[in-house]
Amino acid sequence: MLTSLLLVPLVAGLACLLVRSRRVMSALGGLAYLTTLALGLALLPQVLARGVVKEWNEFLCADALSAWMVLLISVVSLSTSLYVGRYFQRDLDAKSVTPGRVREFFVLTPLFVAGMFLVVLANNLGVMWFAVEATALSSVLLVALYNRKTSLEAAWKYVILGSMGLALALFGTVFLYAAAVGPHASEKLPSFNWSHLITVAPQFDHGLIKLAFVFALVGYGTKAGLAPMHTWLPDAHSEAPSPTSAMLSGVSLKIALYALLRFHILATACLGSGFSNHLLLGFGLLSMLLAAPFILVQKNLKRMLAYSSLEHIGLICTGIALNTPVTIFGALLHMGYHALTKPVLFFAAGNIHQTFHSLEFRVIGPGVVKVLPVTVLLMALGTMAAIGLPPFGLFLSEMTVLSGGLAAQQTTVSVLILVALLASFCGILQQLTRILLGARKQEHTSAARRSDGVPAMVLLLGGLLLFSVWLPAPLLELMHRAAAIIGGTP
Repeated sequence: MLTSLLLVPLVAGLACLLVRSRRVMSALGGLAYLTTLALGLALLPQVLARGVVKEWNEFLCADALSAWMVLLISVVSLSTSLYVGRYFQRDLDAKSVTPGRVREFFVLTPLFVAGMFLVVLANNLGVMWFAVEATALSSVLLVALYNRKTSLEAAWKYVILGSMGLALALFGTVFLYAAAVGPHASEKLPSFNWSHLITVAPQFDHGLIKLAFVFALVGYGTKAGLAPMHTWLPDAHSEAPSPTSAMLSGVSLKIALYALLRFHILATACLGSGFSNHLLLGFGLLSMLLAAPFILVQKNLKRMLAYSSLEHIGLICTGIALNTPVTIFGALLHMGYHALTKPVLFFAAGNIHQTFHSLEFRVIGPGVVKVLPVTVLLMALGTMAAIGLPPFGLFLSEMTVLSGGLAAQQTTVSVLILVALLASFCGILQQLTRILLGARKQEHTSAARRSDGVPAMVLLLGGLLLFSVWLPAPLLELMHRAAAIIGGTP
């Protein structure tokens, strides 16, 4: 099953090299992601029954945290495949992209997805680093897809900062190995597998494991978009095709965070909860507090959505750093709800971009609702979810983290979280209402049909609403087990 999760998107991507029809390429991708979602759902009861699913002599390994990430990757990938068909048709009609570049998208995106699956399924931490590097290489080519000066500049910035971050993460991986084989560790280390490292973590060299976590935090934190290593994030999101932006924000940032969490779990098992939690808390709060003012001053729609992602990643880190069962569960819940929410906003932004040929607020608005009423309706629902309004699940996850922080007597941290959430709430609401509502200054004909992007956005919003009011017992149990793994009590 784990092998199939890797092979299905990989084969779909390679098959697109041999196919001429864009519709066939789109269908291959959609079928691949639907298959991976089915495999992810089939993996869930196996993980619940066995605890850990292993294949290839433990080369591939899936625990509750891995299974949770597999589901998120599959859902976001499937929704993206439902959106891309008409999106690229409009781009081709406008001659803003060539058929060759479209083929490149359909080849690279499944490879990007396969890389993300390998990150969460690889038992060996060295292979996990390699998989994160593979996702970076495939995604940077997607960022540069339009071959404009600005997109090439964004891709160059992404590859430079991402490569520096991953180089530091590699140093962290090396230091972790050194900590495991140091004088205070076991005399013999048969493998660099996670399943082995977690059993010998209490014997790690304390100085080296601290060094390893710091390097991993800066390295993988750069790929996750944590402040102050986030500067590539708004550029990449604003220049990438909207389906790629949706995947970057919806799951790619969380994949890098997943890699960081594996180091956090080992550091906690060796040193206790203080060292890594304090660092995660500092970077998480900084990300949340930094996002709000940048949201308020943004003049570009997708850059604003990128800073919103920075705030949400910061909240996830902060919830984990508070290190209570409630806050960790709230962070995982937030991770899932955000994965369902943010692609909706990027899909809607794609429709707006292709209609007004700009992402600048002064060009787009006001009165977008007069031109794209269905897109604006769905974007408004996605915005309500993103800023944490009930009945959407992000309200529940944010309140879970806040209540857990207050229950743990972390009053100062909880107040800072609340201030950051309120500031982002006001910023996003102010920015979007001034372009979506009101009367248009001049007439404008929409290049998008009313139904463009609707199936993808409705799928995500429907899933978000459903899981906001009802979480199936197996899914709830999976999240509790994943929270226990992060908290150090598997």
